[in-house]
Amino acid sequence: MRSSHATGTITVTAANTAGAPSSTPTLCINTVLINITHATTGASGIGVAAGLPAGVTAAFAANTITISGTPTASGVFNYTIPLTGGCGAVNATGTITVTAANTAGAPSSTPTLCINTVLINITHATTGASGIGVAVGLPAGVTAAFAANTITISGTPTASGVFNYTIPLTGGCGAVNATGTITVTAANTAGAPSSTPTLCINTVLINITHATTGASGIGVAAGLPAGVTAAFAS
Repeated sequence: MRSSHATGTITVTAANTAGAPSSTPTLCINTVLINITHATTGASGIGVAAGLPAGVTAAFAANTITISGTPTASGVFNYTIPLTGGCGAVNATGTITVTAANTAGAPSSTPTLCINTVLINITHATTGASGIGVAVGLPAGVTAAFAANTITISGTPTASGVFNYTIPLTGGCGAVNATGTITVTAANTAGAPSSTPTLCINTVLINITHATTGASGIGVAAGLPAGVTAAFAS
């Protein structure tokens, strides 16, 4: 008697796999992302990615997930991309850190002060930067320093004029400047008299004038003869 056997084939498919990301980048907002890839096995595609920054997308081809784009939002983004097809519920995961652009706040004051007078410190609050570059436009005698995310402008101006300054932030993201204005008033001046007359008592004095700069008026004159006064007009 002949024996007989039942025969057949069983194919067992391995569970899907998703490899680690090719990078976990930190980049500036609105900067093109260098593509991140995940190698996969088993899957035939991907589902909807969750957690990617705005402006960044994921695509699938040739067993590889490719993440690309230009992030338009800042923060730490822990993303999850589900594989589809094949076996098992498997996700590709990773992290993208997007740094916000630097900021420089308005000056704490836009002062007007006299030359050779100590400036009350001017401050600018900043975010993102790690320091400052060379300040441009500050009056002689005034400098800028950076500490604890704050620019501090201090000193004693030794030149007069209207000074529109610019202080570039360094480090962080973006070309950002702190700007403001310091107005330094020159010292008052009083010119020589237009004449030093000799005249008879009870005779009308031909007017004597002094040209001035800076002042807005005069105080009480001392030493004028009785009957003679001083007045100010611009």
